[in-house]
Amino acid sequence: MELGLEARKAGSAVSYVSAPLTKDTTTVGAGAVQVWVRSSARDVDLQATVSEVRDGTETFVQSGWMRGSERRLATSSDNIMKQPSTLLEPIPTLRADDARPMPSGRYTKVVIPLYFQGHAYRAGSRIRVTISAPGGEQPIWAFAHAKPVQGTSTIHVASSRQHPSRLVLPVVPGLSIDSDAPACPSLRNEPCRDYVPYRNR
Repeated sequence: MELGLEARKAGSAVSYVSAPLTKDTTTVGAGAVQVWVRSSARDVDLQATVSEVRDGTETFVQSGWMRGSERRLATSSDNIMKQPSTLLEPIPTLRADDARPMPSGRYTKVVIPLYFQGHAYRAGSRIRVTISAPGGEQPIWAFAHAKPVQGTSTIHVASSRQHPSRLVLPVVPGLSIDSDAPACPSLRNEPCRDYVPYRNR
């Protein structure tokens, strides 16, 4: 497949897939992936990609990105968006004096904002979250100056009671889905491919 959701080499990402949804679920708006990471490099760029897994296929829903050193979130309206961060709309300050290197040898929380989305998940679908370096899910652009600039870094992603990485979605309650699931591919800007399980290392 040429568009998005590029197959990744072993060890180049982590991927988590939910249990099948018990009911139809519609998401509209922004969201976030809260991830606890440990990095061997002082700075690293992270990408979170959300997709829907159903009937042996995987449909791209949305992605988000965050540079580790710029992880500090705004607590007031004094930022580029002129509003404080919320659970669904985390806003980094993007101030040079707020930048901090990734701590050495320990986990730190990095919140990756997801751009606005509108997607209807049918009952029985599973939601997949993939954490990786930027790139591979958009067909016409890429990052010119990703971190680290040279070499590679080793990233550990935690998922435990002490480090509860999680996906936060803008679920709109009470909406009914009165149509069948769309064919693969047929959704605009949401490419679809065969689902391939990914084994985390």
